[in-house]
Amino acid sequence: KKKKKKKTYFMHQKLFLTLVSIFFLIGLNAQKLSKNEKKIIKNIEQNNAEAISFLEKVVNINSGTLNIKGVEKVGQEFATAFEALGFESTWIPMPEEMNRAGHLFAEIKGSKGKKLLLIGHLDTVFEEDSPFQAFEMVNDSIAHAPGGNDMKGGDVIVLYALKALKENGLLNDAQIIVAFTGDEESTGDPLEKSRKDLIAAAKRSDIALGFENSTGFNYATVARRGSSGWKVEVEGKRAHSSSIFSENTGAGAIFEMSRILNGFYTNVRGEDLLTFNP
Repeated sequence: KKKKKKKTYFMHQKLFLTLVSIFFLIGLNAQKLSKNEKKIIKNIEQNNAEAISFLEKVVNINSGTLNIKGVEKVGQEFATAFEALGFESTWIPMPEEMNRAGHLFAEIKGSKGKKLLLIGHLDTVFEEDSPFQAFEMVNDSIAHAPGGNDMKGGDVIVLYALKALKENGLLNDAQIIVAFTGDEESTGDPLEKSRKDLIAAAKRSDIALGFENSTGFNYATVARRGSSGWKVEVEGKRAHSSSIFSENTGAGAIFEMSRILNGFYTNVRGEDLLTFNP
């Protein structure tokens, strides 16, 4: 798939707060910050410089999808960090013929609250031959970073949101799976193998949250467009052009295909949130 290159990552405290609130306040419509929430914010502010430093570290490790060793190295950095929070990490390699690195899963087991699945990815669109390779701070709040927005920044937010919860004793007896795939930008084939473990983790969870930036820092996307593909084949009778539309020859394959497509235009267009692209 083609993706627009994203260079700018904004390390914004409101983004951290939004995501921590998702972990801690699912289903709660709070008007004022609680005592625990204020503590979480304090931890986030205290860890902000460390989070940026960690982001710089993993950004400066090239992990283009086809750079298998690079993806594995980024995965190891996150694995070590999650283990320090009490998570058990697992690296799931892909078959050699797939030419993909594998996936990092980290889990903390418990029975309290909703079972969460937090999704990210380790690979980027910037392969080893890309001229864009290094993290660079532009000012005190903006950095140019290959894969910073898509999506090592989101991965770091998962890590440091969990760190803030850990430091406030809010991970005790929680059930959380972190799943960072290594082939999001160019998915390994067959899909049944490359996404098997992610699907299995989803089946064990109540809520799944993806941390790649979508519509902006202050929003959570709750639905995505689905898609289906169709192949239409038509047949016509070979005949001289002079006999087109005759009872014996008919309209021919091209006109029949046009009639079918026009039927979609007539009957399908206008449906809310539905698009049709032949």
